[in-house]
Amino acid sequence: MSNEGSGEDLQIRFRHSSGTDIGPFSFEDGNTIQSVKSVVFGRWPTDGPLVKECPSSAADLRLLCSGQFLDNSKTLKDYRKLMGSTEPLAVVTMHVLVRPPQAGKAADKADSDPGKPAKSGCACVIC
Repeated sequence: MSNEGSGEDLQIRFRHSSGTDIGPFSFEDGNTIQSVKSVVFGRWPTDGPLVKECPSSAADLRLLCSGQFLDNSKTLKDYRKLMGSTEPLAVVTMHVLVRPPQAGKAADKADSDPGKPAKSGCACVIC
């Protein structure tokens, strides 16, 4: 899974909120977060508990490392400090979240009708 020829290899496992792990996979530190998400999407499990929450594209995935959402345009090298130990045999654990299918559709629907006022999901009334 190399993006650039001279990067250092990293072993990364992806932990879903259900506690299920995907990987570990090997990446070079020059890989962008977008390319990492593409690999995770391409290797998403086809059996087991994660089948219920299968992303429809790599864009539906969010990666977290040390509590920070990772930016698609940055590289793994940009996040080395967050990863802690990256010795040759060390495996870094990142968390993977799947965007719910309705989240993207609701946003697209609101953007498609500019004349219609936006609806809020909640309201507070103080008497």
